[in-house]
Parts: sequence; C-alpha cells; structure tokens
Amino acid sequence: MQTVSIPWAMWYGETKFDLTLPDSWDVTVAEMAGGPDIGDAGIRQALAEPIGAPRLRDAAQGRRSAVILVDDISRPTPAYRLLPYILEELAIGGLDEDRIIVIAATGTHRPFRRQEWVLKIGQELTDSLDIRSHNPCENLEFYGTSSLGFPIWLNRDFAHADLKIGLGMIMPRGGGFGGGSKIVLPGVCGRETIFFNHNYCPPGQFVPHTQEVGRICGLEYIVNPLLNPDLGIMALVAGEPIEAFAQGVALGEKMYATEVPEGMDIALCNAWPKDNDAHQISLARVPLFGTKRQALKPGGTVVTISACPEGAGYHLVMGPGTIFRQRTGRQVGAALTGSGAKEVQVRDDRTAILFAPGVNAREVRLLYGDQYVHCRTWEEVVPILQERHGPTARVGVFPYGALQHAAQ
Repeated sequence: MQTVSIPWAMWYGETKFDLTLPDSWDVTVAEMAGGPDIGDAGIRQALAEPIGAPRLRDAAQGRRSAVILVDDISRPTPAYRLLPYILEELAIGGLDEDRIIVIAATGTHRPFRRQEWVLKIGQELTDSLDIRSHNPCENLEFYGTSSLGFPIWLNRDFAHADLKIGLGMIMPRGGGFGGGSKIVLPGVCGRETIFFNHNYCPPGQFVPHTQEVGRICGLEYIVNPLLNPDLGIMALVAGEPIEAFAQGVALGEKMYATEVPEGMDIALCNAWPKDNDAHQISLARVPLFGTKRQALKPGGTVVTISACPEGAGYHLVMGPGTIFRQRTGRQVGAALTGSGAKEVQVRDDRTAILFAPGVNAREVRLLYGDQYVHCRTWEEVVPILQERHGPTARVGVFPYGALQHAAQ
C-alpha cells in the first residue's frame, strides 16, 4: 500500500492522517502554488502601505474607541500573529487598549470558549483585552434594509465603535473567495439578516451584497492574510475593505492556484483547515467546483474528508430544525457555497462518500439526507473504492481542499 499524509483536525493539534491506497493506483497529490511566510518585515510593510486608506495610526487619531473583529474558530486566521501589530498601530495613533473591544465574529456559529480565545489571539491578549463573542439574537441595532430588501441587524458594540476594523482572511470558496466584508455579514449581523442572506441572496450577488452591508455598517479597514499549506502568512492585504479585498483576491487566484488533474476516477478532498465540524465539509471540494477541466471521469467518485472533531457542529441558521434546513437538499446545496448548479450536481451524486470520523450516521442523515455513503474509518472507504474502480484507478488528492483554488 502507498500512503499520502494529509493535515488533520485544525486547532486540535498538529497531527496528520495517513490515507493508505493500493500500490497499483496512480495517485497524484494536487499541491497549490503557495509561497513563503512574509515574516515580521512583510507584516509591517503591508500595514505601512495600506490599500486605499491611511495608515491605521493615522486613522486612529481623534477617535474615541475602536472595535476589532476577529473571525471565528472555523477559520484558520492567525489573529495571534497580526493583532499585536494592529494594536501597536492604534496605540501610536492614540487609541490604547482601554478603548478597544475585540469581538469574535461568530455569525450564527457558537460563541468562543476561553480556550478558543487563547488559540485565536494568544494567552497574553486573552488576559488583557476586552473580548466578547457576537450574539446573533441579542445586543443588536437595526440599520435599515439593503438594496435587496434584507433587514440589517448589527452587533451593538460594533455599531457604537468610532473605528471599525475587520481581521479575517482571504480564502477560496465555491464560486469565489471569502474574506473582506464577510467579517461583518455574517460575522456580526443578526440571525434574521444572516438567514435572508443565506437563503435569498442570488449567487452572483453574495460578494457585492456583503460589501454593501459592510459599507452601511461602517466597516472602515480590513487586515486579511493569505495562508500557505503550513498556515504561514504568504501575503497580507490591509486597508479599505473593497479595494484591499480585490487585491487579496487577485493574489489568491495565483497563490492558492492548484492544477486539477483531468480524468480522475477518484478525487480525495480534505476539508482542512476548515474541518472542525460537518457544516463545513462542502469546502473540501472547492477546487473541483472551480475547475473548467473534466476532472472526474463519468462514474467517478468524490470522497469528502473531514475530521469533524466538534461533531455535527452548531449553526443557528443551517442547523437541525431551522427553516433553512427544512428546504430541499438542492436548495441547501446551492446556498452553502453560492456556487450554483455545479455544487448541486456534486452534492446530489449518490455515489459520493463522506469520510468523517467525528460524526455518526444519524447526524449525517439529519444534515445531508442520503447524499453520502458515510464512513467513520478509512478501512471502510478503500474497499468501496476498489469495488467501484478496480486495480488501476487514477486518483487525485487535494490535501487542503478548503485552501485550494482551481488554476484552470
């Protein structure tokens, strides 16, 4: 047997998982372009040369308060590396830590526990800063309606801040890239706002609508890294949310670029570094959603891989019993990534396999119906693939699918 080691269980240890495959199979590991870590000098340069905005130290002058949003634990953003530089800039501009709130922009995910604050921003800042988790059901202010007619409910602490900063990251998603103003919507919006955006926003309008809401809510500045396979910061954009995001996406199209093999019998797609829970699993397949190639042969099999150390997960809009979840599987599949019919086609494939040790069969059925053959051990997966594809299968492995973007 041959072995391919893939990263495993983001935030839950620096472990690897060994995928053992028959020696007779032709296995290609699809790597992304990546790039080296920019280091301290690169971080300082990005903050010293912001895009479409003054330096943070200049923006902070004369301000009474600031809120810094950090994305939640389902994202691998190393806020512990970047937050000290942001605080330094604000202090030079006259805003000390006593006038700064850091909010975990959890959207409708669960609030941060203490240990997650430590993982996200480090022990020292956890012990010294005013840190709060967003509540999508309380502590909200109404900001009117968007151009799509969606009500905008916003976190009150964020609404009252004089200077509003978002610390998220640029990463691929089906149909485009996440980051930028998404730190506001869904990050610190109310459940009703998030529900409307997830359910009724046309796929091509997700980014423009998110940016519109960010503008309405006063998001003034973003700091967004791009991460390599070792989770090093390979690029960093900072500045005005829309302009900086656009430059980040342009970098992401090159640095996350992955050559997708053609004519695969089997695609093994790992959801890491978004493999916390079962709500994130579709992001394992992002490089397949975006490719123009005939990646899979007719009758090919996609194996979605996710450690799911937090099990099925928690979601106030897409969780069990919510209105969103009661819609058809086709609608849910399309809305999860905004990638339209291609995503639905993959999710409606009844031969698809889900290898997720952290969830049980009932949880998978509750979230995804019968869209997957669910396996909790790798030893269950390989015989199914051997029976379907025989001794000469062509296999493509996407070791960090949620970070990978189809190059063609």
